[in-house]
Amino acid sequence: MADSEAYSGLSARNDIFRRDSGSPEQPIYALVQRLLPAAYHDHFQFKLNGSLVPASSTNIHDTFRVSNGNGNNDSSNIVIEGASLAGLGAGLNYYIRNVCKVEMSWSGDRFKDMPAVPPAINGTDGVIRASFVPWRYYMNVVTFGYSFVFWDWKRWERELDWMFLNGVNMALAMTGQEYVFRQMYENLGLTREELNGFFAGPAYMPWQRMGNIEGSWGFPNDTQLKNNWIDSQWELQGQIMGRMHDFNITAIFPAFNGFVPRGLASKFPDVKFENASDWFVGSYSNVSFVPSTEPFFANLAQQYIQTQDLLYRQKGLGSQANKNFYLLDLYNELHPVCMRVDCLQQTTSRVMKALKAADPKSVWVMQSWFLIQKDIWGVNETKAFFDGIREVNNGRDAFVIDLYSDVVPLWNSTEGFFGIDWGWSMLNNFGGGQGLYGTLPTLLTEPFRGYMQAAKAMRGMGITMEGINNNEYLYQLILDIPWESVEATYPSTAPLNNNATAKEVTGLELNQGPMNPKEHLESFIIRRYGPRHASSAVLDAWTTLSQTVWDCRTGQIAQSKSYLVITPALNMTRPNFLSTDFWYNKSEVVSAWNKFIWSTLTDESRKKHSKWPIKDPVEQVLTSADGKGSQIASSFKSFPGKLGDAFRYVIGQLNSKSPVAESNNALATTSTTLHPNKYPYDASSSFRYDLVDVTREVMSVVILTGLHKELVEAYNANDLGRTRSRGNQILDAIRDIDRLLSTHTHFMLGPWIRDGRLAAKTANSSVALDPTEQQRYRNYVEHSARNQITWWGPAGQGVLDDYASKEWGGLVKGYYYPRWKAFIDRLTTAVQNNQKLDNEAYLADALKLEARWLNETSDDNNLTYPVEPVEDTIEMVQGIWARWGRVAARLAAKAEK
Repeated sequence: MADSEAYSGLSARNDIFRRDSGSPEQPIYALVQRLLPAAYHDHFQFKLNGSLVPASSTNIHDTFRVSNGNGNNDSSNIVIEGASLAGLGAGLNYYIRNVCKVEMSWSGDRFKDMPAVPPAINGTDGVIRASFVPWRYYMNVVTFGYSFVFWDWKRWERELDWMFLNGVNMALAMTGQEYVFRQMYENLGLTREELNGFFAGPAYMPWQRMGNIEGSWGFPNDTQLKNNWIDSQWELQGQIMGRMHDFNITAIFPAFNGFVPRGLASKFPDVKFENASDWFVGSYSNVSFVPSTEPFFANLAQQYIQTQDLLYRQKGLGSQANKNFYLLDLYNELHPVCMRVDCLQQTTSRVMKALKAADPKSVWVMQSWFLIQKDIWGVNETKAFFDGIREVNNGRDAFVIDLYSDVVPLWNSTEGFFGIDWGWSMLNNFGGGQGLYGTLPTLLTEPFRGYMQAAKAMRGMGITMEGINNNEYLYQLILDIPWESVEATYPSTAPLNNNATAKEVTGLELNQGPMNPKEHLESFIIRRYGPRHASSAVLDAWTTLSQTVWDCRTGQIAQSKSYLVITPALNMTRPNFLSTDFWYNKSEVVSAWNKFIWSTLTDESRKKHSKWPIKDPVEQVLTSADGKGSQIASSFKSFPGKLGDAFRYVIGQLNSKSPVAESNNALATTSTTLHPNKYPYDASSSFRYDLVDVTREVMSVVILTGLHKELVEAYNANDLGRTRSRGNQILDAIRDIDRLLSTHTHFMLGPWIRDGRLAAKTANSSVALDPTEQQRYRNYVEHSARNQITWWGPAGQGVLDDYASKEWGGLVKGYYYPRWKAFIDRLTTAVQNNQKLDNEAYLADALKLEARWLNETSDDNNLTYPVEPVEDTIEMVQGIWARWGRVAARLAAKAEK
């Protein structure tokens, strides 16, 4: 089937929704006004041109051309032509990034640093680019829980602008779907009280949507609160979908996937209902569902789609697309009731037929995640699943998002999903964790291999992280790859389509060389920081990081967890998924960190930190004494000057019965005033973000892990002095980590809680809640926010405990530090009394501390946790480097032995 037939949604005027909005290019002019300096507001001319010649024989989708409107080197008017609105967005981004040398990212942007006079494009013909896949998609179902859940329209607007500039033309449309389901079930006779046990709390709705959980915990009598939330989220969804219409971003709508409220069984006694398999939250799982083989499944599928369409039309957002895409996941981490091949084929065949009956233009979209359960999904079972789909239109109305292609690809073990259209994805992140992790060599090669595989069914690429704000370069890379030439990037032995050259097909010489990974990374850093901050040392540091933290080749299937964010124990080794193993050479990472920090130093700060060894007297003295504080001669106390001060300070620590006092910790004093202009440059938000991120990695992975090992060694040796000193150092490090993280809003707990509380509103903002009820509503949402990043469930120390843990300023101090202190106190007491650690008693202590924090609430007029940076990132990072640099080097070297 030709591309134009299978994916006619790519044409410039295939609007997803009908809405009066002036010319189709108008939203792009509005974006320019929102984001760029005034000098650029009247600088562009955007033209839809459906006949624009593609860049090559393979790169044929969403073609754009950027050129000087009045001839060579005339920057008075930049003309951006596109075969589609997505092409126009990608063309504008090409100019912003490659000509103006700035970039928009999750962590910030540098639009204020764009040239005062808009620059021209080099050359008379301009630049032509196009994508080799029709779809560039974004989001994972659970991203709506781990990242988007508390966003307001302002934050969504920025994200949609970012998506549009990055060529994203397909995205999940999951916000507010409970409003549609509620309407459908009320039409079927269920009350809101009966539905309350089905709908999850605010931070957990994605898992209720997939049939993993039902109901909510921790906050009784929440029916009205939950319905307020559902109403306001649907109002927000109207704004989101309106902008997606403006940008012509294809929505992947929710669909009915079988999971229903338990009360529905009493309304329809003749229907056969089943219970889904167990999940991780006990009585809140085993959700009721209607098998697709029941005629009632098709009935509900049609009712849901009709209700959804009607509610959108009431907002003036009626679908006019040639294809309507629906996400329908049957088995997310669940076991099918019947695994016989005939059952599986019948199940998917009925689903496909039900979707087509509900909407003849429907395309079934699914995430491939369920297939990673290789113990139950063998080749025969998997083929039967897709055979059922192929019974309708030979499977041309389905699209598989291979959710985890970067680490556990399924396209290559299923013959390209047996010919059904699919997309190559990078997941990378789980639970919104912040560990540096990636499989960069795979990212640079495997998408091209997938595209060239025999089935020729790869129709998209996308990013499908569970949470954003981590490993930004890798996500940017995946969004860039579709615009790279397959002919130039794939090995030269690979055949072109029809064995033709680009010139033979398009009449154009290919002017795009193969991707150079080093140059791509360097250009990213230069755009991200600006040329003044992207020094040779910084570029060298990032090259090293790309070859270590982003080059995992051990077969590890996810990022690792640092010791900081999991329950302390004597043995903290966790294998397999979200393990505590780190694959990279820690000494190389510390070396890269040193170069990064060195690039921030001025003459003044070099002098200030030239005495840094004395700032870590514990490390200096204990290292010289081979870590045995009890063997330090008492006569050392009389040493004069700074050395004497150092020894006296150490002896005081070794003999203390409690962690180092705040007043003795040079980096644990009260907050100082932020002075952003203290340095000879104004580092961008992204530069500061990366400084925090790399320093966080060194502190939590190299230093904390190494100190914990030495703490356990001291405990096993029954050495009280070393146990105390290493315990105190750990607590010092954790306090310093908290202060480090509190210098950047993306690493702070405060915004998460603030946004959750602000999201607790009614759909109609003019209708004010009673103050008492408003406070209760905000406390309700805050409890959901706190629970997700800690217990992830109704009780602590369960299977999902700390799954979505975050290294955030405020959370470290308020939640992780107390349980580390409780652990170290009990460990020290055990050594002092010549006993073994009572781990059961410690876990009981930790559980009480966790519950206390979880049940706290914020005062709207005086938030417990700050929402703006408290101290300067650069000064804080330099201080940490001065204090902990030698510790990091020693522990990294020790880890490599």
